[in-house]
Amino acid sequence: MTHIDLSGQRGWVSLPIIALLFALSSVSMHYQQGLEAGFKWRGQLNDVTEEQQIWTDFYQAWVVDADFSSAKASACVGFCDLQDSALERIWQSNDQWVYYRWERYVSVPDESENTHLSYRLCATQNQQQYRCWWWQESRLLASGWVSASG
Repeated sequence: MTHIDLSGQRGWVSLPIIALLFALSSVSMHYQQGLEAGFKWRGQLNDVTEEQQIWTDFYQAWVVDADFSSAKASACVGFCDLQDSALERIWQSNDQWVYYRWERYVSVPDESENTHLSYRLCATQNQQQYRCWWWQESRLLASGWVSASG
């Protein structure tokens, strides 16, 4: 009977096991990073969706069925300084706030004596980016985002 001495081989036997554990750990770490990235992306998407919902709600409440009689008189034509707190109001949907100005003014489009009643609705959440709509009489003429600097 031959006797094999494995005492010197003990470290080499555990090396494949350590390599296997390292490989499993690496795969697990990459899987967890992928899950974390997916959760983060879904969270950001949810934030964007919620942020856009406030504008959808505001549009439905103020632009679709515009109540021109609630617009306040303004001497300013076009886009003007929106910091005048006397004309600014607050509208709330869920936990979000929108500051807005709903104004009416008389415009003279050309040298004829025909004047038109015009309206401007501008809304913001941060006092820097404004979503605005412009009407002439009751016809929506234009809308868009306006950036205010200052």
